Amino acid sequence: MTETEPAVILVRTFRTTCEKLYRAWTDPVMVQRWLAPGSNVVERAETDLRVGGHFRLQTRAPDGTQHRISGCYRELEPGRRIVQTWIYDGPLDLLPGEETVLQIDFTPRDDGTSEMRLTHRRIARDDVRDAYQGDWPSCFDKLDRVLH
Repeated sequence: MTETEPAVILVRTFRTTCEKLYRAWTDPVMVQRWLAPGSNVVERAETDLRVGGHFRLQTRAPDGTQHRISGCYRELEPGRRIVQTWIYDGPLDLLPGEETVLQIDFTPRDDGTSEMRLTHRRIARDDVRDAYQGDWPSCFDKLDRVLH
């Protein structure tokens, strides 16, 4: 991955520890509470928390449409970093089956908060990149509520 390739990069500060943020990304019970954009909900979350392990999400939109996301963990540094593939498996035509990469970095701050930096790379189409740019913040809003 290069720094010049188009990517979605979002930075958010949370009033919690890096360890709790890491857990929110990796514990399926926590993931179910927030990792779907807008009014969508996570119906099922599975994580095999090891490098090379897989995760799967099934979400449901208000109209009943079910969406599937899967991927593989590439790096796991508790409380510091997660690198994983992210594959939207459908049903919408948002590069179904095409592998993108998420890197989530957690940095403690002096005031007791934690900074989370999400970098979503290898998104081939501008419209898909724009969709992720709009959807991730709504997920983070849910995450903030879950953590408090």
